[in-house]
Amino acid sequence: MKTTNKFITWFGGLALLILTMTSCEDELDGTTYFTTDEMTIMQTLEANPEKFSMYVEMIKKADLFNALKSYGNYTCFAPNNEAVKTYISDKWGVTSVDQLNTPEQIEFLKTLVRFHTTPVGRATSSFIEGRLPDTTFTGDFITTSYLAGGGIANIKINREVGLDKYDIRTNNGIIHGLTGVLEPYVNSVPKVMEDRGEHTIFVEAMKKTGYYDVFDELLRPDGSKNNFTIFAESDEVYAQEGINSFADLVARVSPNEPDFEDPLNALNRYVAYHATQTFMYSTDIPEDGFINTVLPKNAIKAFKTDKFLKLNETEEGVNDTWTSLIYADSNYPAKNGVYHTVDKLFTIFTPKPKHIFFDFTSDQPEIQSKEIGGQSDYRGPDAYEFIRWEPASQEQRHLTQGNRVNLNRNVFSVHSYSWMEFDTPVIPRGKYEMLIVGNMSRRGRGAVQIYWDGEPLGKVWDMNSVRNTGWPDATQMELNGFRLGYDWITNNAGTSQAELESNSRFLITDELLCSEQKRHVLRLETVRSGVTPLDFVEFIPVEE
Repeated sequence: MKTTNKFITWFGGLALLILTMTSCEDELDGTTYFTTDEMTIMQTLEANPEKFSMYVEMIKKADLFNALKSYGNYTCFAPNNEAVKTYISDKWGVTSVDQLNTPEQIEFLKTLVRFHTTPVGRATSSFIEGRLPDTTFTGDFITTSYLAGGGIANIKINREVGLDKYDIRTNNGIIHGLTGVLEPYVNSVPKVMEDRGEHTIFVEAMKKTGYYDVFDELLRPDGSKNNFTIFAESDEVYAQEGINSFADLVARVSPNEPDFEDPLNALNRYVAYHATQTFMYSTDIPEDGFINTVLPKNAIKAFKTDKFLKLNETEEGVNDTWTSLIYADSNYPAKNGVYHTVDKLFTIFTPKPKHIFFDFTSDQPEIQSKEIGGQSDYRGPDAYEFIRWEPASQEQRHLTQGNRVNLNRNVFSVHSYSWMEFDTPVIPRGKYEMLIVGNMSRRGRGAVQIYWDGEPLGKVWDMNSVRNTGWPDATQMELNGFRLGYDWITNNAGTSQAELESNSRFLITDELLCSEQKRHVLRLETVRSGVTPLDFVEFIPVEE
């Protein structure tokens, strides 16, 4: 019986993959991959025709009927009949789903149903201000917000649709009834901003500098998805600063510099500083760190608690100021990203040195946007924008597991490489201690020489150093070039890095001098081959 169940599980998952990814024809023969009598998402929707009969028709038209009867654990956002009736009337001028028969209409319905479905069951208890952690079957994020206050009654999905019936549990997932139909993301971030009409001055600045076209691109040249986050002033915020037109903005930011497309032009730099090439809802903004911007060598400083968000807080110690978000006008999603509205004029900021953690895995944009996901995913270097290695034919993987005693509970686990390079985040100008952490062992691990912008740095990091660190004696560890791991980095069982010699921090150098604010290239060259599970690098400012 166990073997049969495993086969059914595998076969049902395969069926869903085929149906959702390749749009194979669904004969709607009522076949299900279950051996129990419990109701599936599809059966539950069919059993409630007074609420969901029209959405069921949409699912059948989209050839996804059997997919939602198959094995899995999905979230189905199901518009009620009134919502579907209003939507199809407004969009196509029809009164029933049965009237939608053109190839274009059928293809749109396939997109619509996939957009309303995610591959992980999520109850309303997991809804936060921001995006859900899983992408829909169209590859987009669903957002949830509480703009009208706390409580489930005030939840808005994608800032536009409320909940009807919710947390309807089935044996292959959860259904949330909706009071409206979610419009699939089609437009880019700047187009969404332009259509809303509240950021006309900043939109004009994007057009004049050429960044509108840059941020309008949905795909990169290699065919992968673009992701942008834009922090922009609304016309209302500009008015508070005495800026009431694009000409006023030019006079404030870039007087006597008419070539706005020149990368050295002040307005061009100003617009570039407002964007980052990653997907970042307000919940994704780091609690204490930097956000790399499109403007080279520049970053936004962020500090966040559960009560406030401070961007680019001044560091004088007296009457410090900062920028924050207007949350009612932020977290607006688009096909290639999201935009936020800042609460004051957002100018380029030069931060002082600060303690920085660079997570080899979690800080990659492709991981953050879930283009690369799952607990274990092998990819070649072409999949990453800021990682390179040789031989390029060798795929490397990231590992994410709750029992891992690592920062963000993941590692970039690599092997069989001659060298590997990572582009770091923007590091403010200053002097730092630089330490690196990986999962060391007694044998089977690699040894690497670390390079910084092409120059060798420190001694060889031998990852077979367990029993040779001096752990847990802090003094002896320092003499051996190691430090205790952090007690706040734990796995899901509460075990911390400080309790494990294998997660000791290796001191690369105590005098890393960064003469200018910019990204740097961190290179690992193999001295002895072996598995190299990389956790993070940290930069600790040194007071002079």
